[in-house]
Amino acid sequence: MRKLLFLLVVLVLTACAKTPLLDASEAMVGTWIHYNSETDAHRIIIKEDGTGSMEWIADGEVSRATKIREWYLDDNILSFGKAAFNGESYEIDKYPTFTWDEIINYYDTIQEATRYIKLDNYYYAEE
Repeated sequence: MRKLLFLLVVLVLTACAKTPLLDASEAMVGTWIHYNSETDAHRIIIKEDGTGSMEWIADGEVSRATKIREWYLDDNILSFGKAAFNGESYEIDKYPTFTWDEIINYYDTIQEATRYIKLDNYYYAEE
């Protein structure tokens, strides 16, 4: 029981230390998409007020979506909510930037002069 209580206290303290995303980087605002196949994708939506959601696309249609929550940043980790669970945090490998040449990485194609980010080694193009 003590271990569980200690774990909960540590979780709460670490969750509270996160910085609201827009306080750290306004450049992250946008709708970002990563393709797993020709018709399957993962979309991350970051609104101008720092809130957003995530969507999973299967066969070209949204198959699952989250509720709207706040985005946070802590040591290059983008987190969906203060207590991000499995699959709700991403290591930022490259902050939003423009590409001057087309980038093709598996099913992701980033067109020339398009903004993109790189999260957990995956490319997300701005929609």
